[in-house]
Amino acid sequence: MKILMTTVVGAAVALAGCSAGSRESQADNDVKLLVGSYCEPGDSALRVFSFNEADTSGRLLYTVDVDNASFFTQAPSGTVYAVTERGDSDSYLTALRPDSVTGRLKIVNSRPTLSGGPCYVEISPDGRYAVTANYSGGTISVFPIAADGSLLPVTWQAAFEGNGPVARRQASPHPHCIAFTPDGRYMLVNDLGTDRIHMFAAGDSLLTAHEAAAVAIRPGSGPQHIVFSNAGDMAYLINEISDSVTVLRYNGHTLEPVQYIAADTAEAHGAGDIHLSPDGRHLYVSLRLRHDGIATFAVDEATGLLTLKGHTPTGGHPRNFAISPDGRLMLVACRDANAVEIYAIDPATGVPAPTGRRIDVPRPVCVKFLRPHAEVSK
Repeated sequence: MKILMTTVVGAAVALAGCSAGSRESQADNDVKLLVGSYCEPGDSALRVFSFNEADTSGRLLYTVDVDNASFFTQAPSGTVYAVTERGDSDSYLTALRPDSVTGRLKIVNSRPTLSGGPCYVEISPDGRYAVTANYSGGTISVFPIAADGSLLPVTWQAAFEGNGPVARRQASPHPHCIAFTPDGRYMLVNDLGTDRIHMFAAGDSLLTAHEAAAVAIRPGSGPQHIVFSNAGDMAYLINEISDSVTVLRYNGHTLEPVQYIAADTAEAHGAGDIHLSPDGRHLYVSLRLRHDGIATFAVDEATGLLTLKGHTPTGGHPRNFAISPDGRLMLVACRDANAVEIYAIDPATGVPAPTGRRIDVPRPVCVKFLRPHAEVSK
């Protein structure tokens, strides 16, 4: 597998600021919810809600004008980094920082990704870099982060080469996720197009990162998102094309596949997101394009291996989902239902069940709870 490294310099692009106000009082059990969506150019694609975990109600606080905010992440500093997923010339990464007075997220700056279709962003463990996975461009882009949380121009890109056996989906590389191993030794790049997890030695600086290994996943799988166990010794990879989960053992040096298990048999080839329950006892994946819903797995406490427990139907195209801080609820971004749907997680079985509640959002594709220190105020 050949990887081309390039050093690049990007130009800053400013976007518009925030809008709208909100009511003064907040319930004690309200948490802040950030939802990203696909939108027309010039529309707001980021929405901040106040979500009440007790009565499952969501109240829109305000919007932020970031186009096509299809994925975002929150750094330990509280700064949020959101991708604008478009073509080679109009895709960006935007930094948003809580205002010191109001607490509302405000745009700090934006930088072009210099490659098309950014669909994921992750922050290095030391907080010094943001890295985007550029699906259609076949690259990853590395942005240094300044002391104030703003983005500096892209310093280098890795361009991948190769293909996979599913010609319609794997004619070229498609990086879909960036993740760091819990010990901070490696940066992982999941490549849907080539059935590889690329392991870059993170070291002290991503500016000197080099690929240390490539983990081969079963051909035709289409690796997408990955999560690590609470102990950090097991990883769970959702494969978009095969609608399966790969369980991998991590020993500090390598990732070894130890189980492949189907999440669905509908052959929709559209598996999406993956998350563990806070206690690590259950694993969830979203399924799209046919038999849309959430698959629930039980995690064996001793081995880390999976057993399929059930399937919960959802609205159309559940691309992304999040588990509430108290572990009781699952919020599912159903793009084609124009809603974030709310499910109650059974404490005994771990299987989510519909509550009948929803938060209306046009074409939602990413939903995350903001950590308390980035809490949005009145």
